[in-house]
Amino acid sequence: MWNWPTLQADIRQLKRRGHLDRRWNTGRVRHIEPGSRAFMVRVGVPPKGIFGSGVTLTSSRLEAHWRPEKAAVGEEARYLTLRLDALFLTPQVTYDDLAVPPFARFRWGVRTSGVRVPSALAARLEEQWEARIWAPRARRSL
Repeated sequence: MWNWPTLQADIRQLKRRGHLDRRWNTGRVRHIEPGSRAFMVRVGVPPKGIFGSGVTLTSSRLEAHWRPEKAAVGEEARYLTLRLDALFLTPQVTYDDLAVPPFARFRWGVRTSGVRVPSALAARLEEQWEARIWAPRARRSL
């Protein structure tokens, strides 16, 4: 189920400030270095695809679980601080875009945070994201 109740407000805040810092759950992944590039992938409910990007500001750390009932019994989850530089209501790179080479060989639908994209593929993804997000903005400002 898709659930980001503050997404529209977060997008507005990012547009005003130029970035948005969020605490983000990393799932079971422990070793995400500060400064790592991150992409937000919507996998549960259509439209599916990449709808945001940013950079990690911190390493992951244990804190109270995000589910209140688990936190109430002392369970913890891993979190880091993520600085988003782009965020959209709908994916800007869709599952259709990710279904063609070279992206098709990667499993994009994993329902957990902190999935590592191989470096060669990450470089190509960055190019695709740049073409969809930043290049059109640069042309509009000319």
